[in-house]
Amino acid sequence: MKSLFFIFIISAGLFSAPALAETGSEPATLSETDAVQRVYFKDFRSYPIHRQNAQVPDALMALDGKQIEVVGYMVPFDRIENITQFILLQAPFMGCMHVPPPGANETLMIETERPLSSYTYDPLRITGTLSIDEVYVDGYLISVYTISGARVQSSSSSDAETEGLPDNFHFYGDM
Repeated sequence: MKSLFFIFIISAGLFSAPALAETGSEPATLSETDAVQRVYFKDFRSYPIHRQNAQVPDALMALDGKQIEVVGYMVPFDRIENITQFILLQAPFMGCMHVPPPGANETLMIETERPLSSYTYDPLRITGTLSIDEVYVDGYLISVYTISGARVQSSSSSDAETEGLPDNFHFYGDM
């Protein structure tokens, strides 16, 4: 089953890149008291899950159950149309066969507020409630982070976090 996940990530690069569908309504406007904190993948990687008895850093635990915002790239999880759940990675093709797969502390499980009509290669701005808890699929740890009730908006590659990528990751082509 482990290879199924990697094949799934690799095959994501085979689809064309349609535009992100409109959800039919404008994103909610937040009041100053509902400020959303931008979180970066380097923050998520600060949880050393590979170490025995690792603890979630206090800065991350303070965000558990809170509204956050993160920019990343979609990897379809179980479908490429009417998407309600997907994985978010820091960079496109982080799960491709030329690099080791991202760790569970480098992936975010996204559960959307509304279905997205189709997959996109473009960077996405995700806003929703962070939960820190292990996510297993077929017995394999996929992520330790879930963003639920996620609002999904198109973003730009200049807003994506391209610094601090793992040493074994290399971009091929323009970002």
